[in-house]
Amino acid sequence: MEHKLIAFYEQVLNISEQKEVEQWLEADPAHKKVYEDTVAIWKSSKIPQSYSRYNKEKAWKRLRGQLADTPSAAPKKKAKLISFSWWKFGAAAAAVVAVILLLVFIDKPQLAPQQFTAQREHLKVTLDDRSLVTLFSNAELRVSADFNRRTRTVTLKGSARFDIARNPRKPFIIHNNDMEVAVLGTSFTIQQDNDFNTIFVHSGKVKATFRHQSVTAVAGQKIVRSYTTNELKLVTIKTDIADILQTQTLKVKDIRIDSLAHLLEDLYNIEVVPEATITGKRITSTYLIGSETPEQIIENIALTINASWSKKDNQYIITK
Repeated sequence: MEHKLIAFYEQVLNISEQKEVEQWLEADPAHKKVYEDTVAIWKSSKIPQSYSRYNKEKAWKRLRGQLADTPSAAPKKKAKLISFSWWKFGAAAAAVVAVILLLVFIDKPQLAPQQFTAQREHLKVTLDDRSLVTLFSNAELRVSADFNRRTRTVTLKGSARFDIARNPRKPFIIHNNDMEVAVLGTSFTIQQDNDFNTIFVHSGKVKATFRHQSVTAVAGQKIVRSYTTNELKLVTIKTDIADILQTQTLKVKDIRIDSLAHLLEDLYNIEVVPEATITGKRITSTYLIGSETPEQIIENIALTINASWSKKDNQYIITK
């Protein structure tokens, strides 16, 4: 009985048990006296909190002994003591909880990061949050083991397009060659080559951070990190290159040289300067922007129109 009375005093009973004790107290004034004496002895019997874990049973024995030696007021009628077995149920519940914790936390296999690698063909990956990632040739994507819990974190090596499912509560974070890209819900392409790491934003908003620098871009803009200067720059995209980035293929048919030069400037972050006499010449060709360098493409253009080319810093000059 004393267990239940002390539990009532410390307010750890459930609603039905609490109501049962209240009814018992109201049934006879002698019951209230028993309760008060029990609580008083319990207070005097309690040992310091730091030792309660090891001496709880001793405290209960001490309480029972003092209860046996304490005279109580003569009741008007014999108090009806209720037998409570709540502590037995508590022990059983504790055992069940222990088993559950054992199964969940000890026997549960540790989750490992997922890794995806594109070979020559592009690889489309749908993540657990329903975001779609298209890995371009030779790109690698590593998805963290706790992806889509508090955050959505991945690591990218190479080039890829991202169509991110919007979730304001869980930012999507990409670790990309010492640069961190953070978004909520948007679409963009990360393009890496020997000289630049570029983020082309197709929709929404993208924030890139590198060391102490931070740049935010919206649709129609790109964030460019130069491996030479290690600077982040925000640049406006002047041509329609979304389909080219998605297919990683630049197909041109009967296009003017100056128009082709503008496309290459947006795609590769270079400056192409064709001589005035050849700007109106036209060319038909196909270029793989994921694998062909600017030098290879400029050389192909020069050979096609029977011209020559030279390079100075980041500027490509085509002359007749």
